[in-house]
Amino acid sequence: MPPKEAAEPIRLESLAPQQLAELRANLNNEIQRLSEGAAALARAAGTFNTSKKSVEQLAASKTGQSIMMPLTSSLYVSGEVDDVEKVLVDIGTGYYVEMTTADAAKYYERRIKVLQENINTIHSTLRERQNVLIQVQSILQEKIMAAQAASSRA
Repeated sequence: MPPKEAAEPIRLESLAPQQLAELRANLNNEIQRLSEGAAALARAAGTFNTSKKSVEQLAASKTGQSIMMPLTSSLYVSGEVDDVEKVLVDIGTGYYVEMTTADAAKYYERRIKVLQENINTIHSTLRERQNVLIQVQSILQEKIMAAQAASSRA
């Protein structure tokens, strides 16, 4: 098999104004989707961070200590700590695993780290797309001004 040739990059200057406008719209859509994805990952990392802090606070508690247990983000019930050594951790899709509080904190730390790496990757891609968008807008503006100048001379 012959080696695959790398695709030749498209020179933005060679595109027609309509193609540049279409590319600009596509880039704007992609930037919006990337931003929304990064925000969703940041919310997930925040949730894991909250869970990690809760596990660490539980580990510092004593058996029989009175606590306010969150049922929702705004509804709490009073209770007592029964076991400060083990917790049930939701690992996704309805599966729970019993872990020590130390292992649970490490689990959440790993999840936060993976999410942060993904967020950083998205931010890097986002910067690249924004730079391309700036170039596309600049070239499109130049072509529009040149077309207007040509039509005013005619």
